[in-house]
Amino acid sequence: MLISLLHLNFYQAFRYNPFLFILLPFLVIYYIYIIFQKYIFKNSNYKKLPNIAWYILLVLAIIFGIMKNIPYFSFLAPTIIN
Repeated sequence: MLISLLHLNFYQAFRYNPFLFILLPFLVIYYIYIIFQKYIFKNSNYKKLPNIAWYILLVLAIIFGIMKNIPYFSFLAPTIIN
């Protein structure tokens, strides 16, 4: 998926891993926010993502990984678009 993103082939990147494709922009924005608050603005009172949010993301990733291997959800499996 990352190689497809580097080649700016967004549709193929989405077909490889839709969960990570949707989640990636939110994580990038969150980490940019942390870097700005912590290092540039020297603010130690920035809002961290609660642990429950990380646990929910972990559970969703596991569920996605299981579902894409079930034949009924074969549309979630990676496919190559020509």
